[in-house]
Amino acid sequence: MRILMLLPLALLAEGPAPEVFPAQVTQVYRVRLDKGAMLLESIVEAARKNGITDGAVLTAVGALSECTFHGVGGTKQSIKEDMEINALGGILAAGEPHLHVMLTNAKRGAFGGHLENGCQVGNRVELTLARFNGAPLARAKGALQKKAE
Repeated sequence: MRILMLLPLALLAEGPAPEVFPAQVTQVYRVRLDKGAMLLESIVEAARKNGITDGAVLTAVGALSECTFHGVGGTKQSIKEDMEINALGGILAAGEPHLHVMLTNAKRGAFGGHLENGCQVGNRVELTLARFNGAPLARAKGALQKKAE
């Protein structure tokens, strides 16, 4: 006979406890970007025009003809060749995006990082934005926290 022992998650976790910021999705927006549009700049503009200061990019699909991104060390890479978006997501806090992208193409395989300005849409990109309500959030010193009121 086997005995399965379940431990509280708090006993298994190392490091500080996670901070949780409750919110509700109040609106979802589906956005189409056509060839030549700039990805991050268009996301910021769509959020601004629709009053999304606290929200998220939930998903995106499509193609880019060039993209700039950086990794953990902060070194920017600019790729000017056709590539497919396999994943794109992140948050908008105080209207500021923090988005990560995963791209692929036949030449490089999979690559990506923190999305930067300067990514040009190839054929088309379709994405989904969500607006949240709840305590407004902001990024301070690289960390997400409740916005000072």
